[in-house]
Amino acid sequence: MTDREDATSPQLVGLSIEPVGESSDSLVLKLGISRFECALVLDHPDYNGDGPLDAVYTLDCWLSELGRLSGGGGPVVLLPFNFSDQCTGWLRVGPVRNGRVEVQAGWSGVSQYELDPSDLTAPGRRIFDFEPARNARIERPLADIVTAVVAARQAFADKHGQQRPTVADTY
Repeated sequence: MTDREDATSPQLVGLSIEPVGESSDSLVLKLGISRFECALVLDHPDYNGDGPLDAVYTLDCWLSELGRLSGGGGPVVLLPFNFSDQCTGWLRVGPVRNGRVEVQAGWSGVSQYELDPSDLTAPGRRIFDFEPARNARIERPLADIVTAVVAARQAFADKHGQQRPTVADTY
């Protein structure tokens, strides 16, 4: 293993999404030393249980937003990690310096029922009240964050036998 491979290991990046225990339905988002309940499936009328609004879809939206950030498409992107009835959890990702970004977890009072699928790639239209969680941030190279998200996306796709192409294939 080279030093570069070490640096992009999802465990060393400080960002991962993993099942809790034996259950594949309960997920935890690990961001540095912080842990958050993770629900990546938006409850929306267009979703029928095996449609496009599953965890793979949400992580594809993350990759799209990270690609936009990489291409200079905005100073900050928001990535949803918890859709619930009362609020939603988001990762705010913004550049710091020299290809590094800050990833910070936080919450919005906007519930999942106020969101449409299009809001996952343009959350700035709805999320104006992002409130950062205390001590829930990391600073890493953007490429390492993308590698961690691609790994999580691939794990979900493999688990459910999905072979959908991803924006990461062209990233």
